[in-house]
Amino acid sequence: MRGRFVMLFGAVALLAACDNSAPVSPAAPDDAVEVIDLVPDFAVSPAASIDAAGVGAAQLPEELRLTVEQKAAIAALHDAFMTATATDIAALRAIEQEAHAAVRAGKPRAEVRAILEKAAPILVRVQTAFRKLQADIWAVYTPEQRAWIESHRPRACGSDAVRLTEEQVKQIRALQERFYTSVKSDLELIRSIAEEARKARADGKSREEVAAILARAAEPQRRVAAAERTLQDAILALLSPEQQRAWNCRRS
Repeated sequence: MRGRFVMLFGAVALLAACDNSAPVSPAAPDDAVEVIDLVPDFAVSPAASIDAAGVGAAQLPEELRLTVEQKAAIAALHDAFMTATATDIAALRAIEQEAHAAVRAGKPRAEVRAILEKAAPILVRVQTAFRKLQADIWAVYTPEQRAWIESHRPRACGSDAVRLTEEQVKQIRALQERFYTSVKSDLELIRSIAEEARKARADGKSREEVAAILARAAEPQRRVAAAERTLQDAILALLSPEQQRAWNCRRS
C-alpha cells in the first residue's frame, strides 16, 4: 500500500479511519513522498473538534442536541487549543513549504525525508494537545449524549478506501478555514449569551428570564449548523465516488 504524509482529522478522518494501516509519520519509507500535509485539520477548524469516539456532536438526535452552554464551552476549548498550538502550527506550515520546495527542486528523497523529520516532535505536541481537547470536549457532554455516541461508533470500512490527493487536501483545508472564519462571530455570540445566562443564574434570576436569554442563541446556532452542513457537502463534492463510498461507510 502506498505511503503518504497526511495527518487528517475531523470530517476527513472519516476517510482516513477506513485505512487499515497506521498513519504514516515523517520518517516513512522513501516511496511515501506523495502528499505532504503536516497540518492536521483539527488545527484549522472547530468542525474537527470531535469526541474521542469519532462521532461528531452534530450527528446527535434532536433530543440530545448540544445546549447553548455546551456549544459555548466547546468553542472556548477549541479557541484555547488553537491559541496554544499556533506557534507549532506555523512551524509545521513552514516545514511543509520547505519540503514542497525540495520536491519541486528535485532533491533526493532522503533530503525531503530529513526535512519532514523535523516535524515529528511538533506533531507529537500538537496531537497530545488535541487528545486533551477531545477529553475536555467529552467531559462537556451529558451521560446521555456520551451513551448515544458510544453506541454509534463508526464501523470498520475494509481496505477499499481511496487516499486523498494533495490537491484535495489543500481544497479541504481551505474549506475548513473559510468555515471557521464564517462562524467565528456566531460562536463568539453564542459564548457571550451563555456567559450572560450563567451570570443571570448566579444573580438569582428566574428560569423564565434565563430561558429568554438563552433563546437569543437559537439563530446563531442555526447559522453554525447550516455552515457545518455546507462544509460537509462541499467536502463530499471534492471526493471521488470511491472516496464517497468510504465516507458513507464510515458514517453508516
